[in-house]
Amino acid sequence: MEKAENVEATPRRAIVVGVDGSPTSDLAVDWAVAEATRGKLPLHIIHAFSYGYPKTKTGFGHSVDDLRQIARGVRKDAVARASSTNPDLTITWQESAFGPAPTLVAASETASTVVVGARGLSAARGVLVGSVSLQVATHAHCPVVVVHDMPTPPPGAPVVVGVDGSALSTNAIAYAFEQASSRGVGLTVVHGWWLEYVEGAAAAAIWTVDWQQFAEEEQTLVAESLAGWQDKYPDVEVRRHSVRGLPVDALVRKSESACLVVVGTRGRGGFKGLLLGSVSQGVMHRAQCPVAIVHAPKELLHEGDDRTIAHEHHLPVPPVRDQT
Repeated sequence: MEKAENVEATPRRAIVVGVDGSPTSDLAVDWAVAEATRGKLPLHIIHAFSYGYPKTKTGFGHSVDDLRQIARGVRKDAVARASSTNPDLTITWQESAFGPAPTLVAASETASTVVVGARGLSAARGVLVGSVSLQVATHAHCPVVVVHDMPTPPPGAPVVVGVDGSALSTNAIAYAFEQASSRGVGLTVVHGWWLEYVEGAAAAAIWTVDWQQFAEEEQTLVAESLAGWQDKYPDVEVRRHSVRGLPVDALVRKSESACLVVVGTRGRGGFKGLLLGSVSQGVMHRAQCPVAIVHAPKELLHEGDDRTIAHEHHLPVPPVRDQT
């Protein structure tokens, strides 16, 4: 007998997982169960579909009753998978005909984390197609974890977090430390920097830049970003990786041996910093492990201003060697 309860409202602080019966959906359920178990939080399973699509994996032109029956089967399988993994877990579920992205974004308003698969079945049947995971990651009100169909990371694999020195990366750093502490693993802090222009102006005579000094300043930037966090989480061993290179590439390389990569959604403008939307999307699509997308603190965001300049750190002008 199914012990999970059907509820219309997402329980507060629940781990929410979107399911559609695809392989990455199953992996998302596994990740969500583990997260709920570690945090002693309830698990809320959502299967959302839409009547607006003419084709599903099983054929054309399903009736409303057929779609609901398919949805019921997908949801039951997900609940059974979660319950078999942890019979003591508090599980609730919801079926929705209002479409996957809107349903999951609405659930994120009271959720602790929303978990989705990186890819899923057709949009007619499932919630986890790439476009949906991107929509949820972009608009959710809480962290979103995108789970890829990749090999299980080795025991003790670290959490990886991207930082760019802006105040807007605070939430990503906090989430990463919390994840590393709860898992009993280390934290690798990645800062990739690639000088193109500073404050909208081309770096004059870029071949004369003192790259060693500039690298030292970037390392100082990372240290300032971590100030206080290591005191709060003394159990977490921190490794820093500051590299001159494209941030996406640096993070994807580190994801190959990580259990989780954490990125933010906003960051420094005028510089190819780590937390710009294009970077978080790049990591989300290319990472070799689950990716957590963590939004910046709301009080630091200017509504309608993608530059998000409030309390933002600005890069110094790169040091230039004296020319003789």
